[in-house]
Amino acid sequence: MQPFKLLITSIAFFSSTMLSAQTLQENLDAVIDQMLPYANVGIYIKDIQSNKVVYQRNANKLFNPASNMKLLSAAAALYELGPNYRYTTNLAKQGDDIYFNFNGSPSLTTEKLQNLVLQLPKLGINKINNVILDASHFKPPFYAPGTSYDDLGWYYAAPSTAIILNENAIAYDVSAKELNKIAEITSQAVDNPLTVINEVITVSKADEKEHCSFNIQTLKNNTLRLYGCIAQTKQPKKMFFAIPNPMLFAKQIIEQTLVKNGIELKGRVTPGRTPASAQILAKEESANLIVLLAHMLEESDNLYADSITKQLAVNLTGEGTYKQGAYSIKTSLSKHTHLNMKQIELADGVGTRYNLITPEQLVVLLTDLYHDEALGPLFLGALPKMGQSGTLKERMKKSPLMGKIAAKTGSMHDVSALSGYMVAPNGKEYVFSIISNGINTNIVKAKELEEKILLTVALENKVD
Repeated sequence: MQPFKLLITSIAFFSSTMLSAQTLQENLDAVIDQMLPYANVGIYIKDIQSNKVVYQRNANKLFNPASNMKLLSAAAALYELGPNYRYTTNLAKQGDDIYFNFNGSPSLTTEKLQNLVLQLPKLGINKINNVILDASHFKPPFYAPGTSYDDLGWYYAAPSTAIILNENAIAYDVSAKELNKIAEITSQAVDNPLTVINEVITVSKADEKEHCSFNIQTLKNNTLRLYGCIAQTKQPKKMFFAIPNPMLFAKQIIEQTLVKNGIELKGRVTPGRTPASAQILAKEESANLIVLLAHMLEESDNLYADSITKQLAVNLTGEGTYKQGAYSIKTSLSKHTHLNMKQIELADGVGTRYNLITPEQLVVLLTDLYHDEALGPLFLGALPKMGQSGTLKERMKKSPLMGKIAAKTGSMHDVSALSGYMVAPNGKEYVFSIISNGINTNIVKAKELEEKILLTVALENKVD
């Protein structure tokens, strides 16, 4: 009788497990069909310890991952550049000419550039001939393939040149209080290279929704034409506009600093190349790469991702371009991970429209990194934490999963993505990727779906 009882118990346990898995699959399928009935949704969730697939839907279909692509560029940078890599911006001299050699440091600020200029009088140099700005480290184009025309002029589409100052963006306050009047657009920035032509009209919220929009046209000499409309508001809106020509901005800062500190410039400030024989006088170093990656992943910073991808390209191919950056990411991850590149279309390290990947492949990458004893903890530590930091700071704050999810978000007009790691209340660890494309409703709906799916899995199907 004992073997028979054991058999019955085993069958009951197996049936219960099958029923639970089936119920989870059916419940989540129903939730997705209800919340995003017309969108394409791809999901892959795995128990990271047992390697068991908990839920999947369109896991091997290609999706646009938006900024989830930054997971790939971050991983490749860690593998190839190393967590302690630093960018350097050099001040050099040959004869009476001074050279500023820019290497794409995404965290360089006007203050740091001014400090480099101030090294000249400290070294007893008070008269100079020409100042040459060397931005040859990165090659054009300076906008990623697939960048939307609508994005040009906004901070998240700032040009990725070797010269990056204050993230190549300027903050403005836009006040739209009086209907049918020109909105007030002002900046508190001390060093502002932009000239703004303001043609923006204040309208009602209904008119803005149905009939017009806020538009930016980039013109020569760091001039922006702002036109269209903005909805009436009581309080000013903070907006960040891109600096189209960072070279002009750097020129302006250097000229002003020279004059202010009594350093005589006999010649002019002009673009050029630094001779190999030039003497390095001083340098400005960025923070370690892992610090830069934490900022990039937490804030989903496109310019950081562009710069890091291009630097990866310089290291692997000698040429800092988007195309070589994409090639370098693929080369690195093919070597260090189990990614199947046939399931990936990679155009850049940022996440434009030209990128495609399957949810399963994102989970493959995340799983490989999780098991990497050297880089895994650094990578996981750099990700936003649910309800606590970065792009996840305002999400799931009152949830049992607050602080229990480390993941990268992704958002575009009709795209939402969330991929990362989760620790359930019972201690189980999961790795997941959720991507929605073709969203024809408010994107908040997709974010709510992501959260409901993760809660349902974490609480073992107990969420209604």
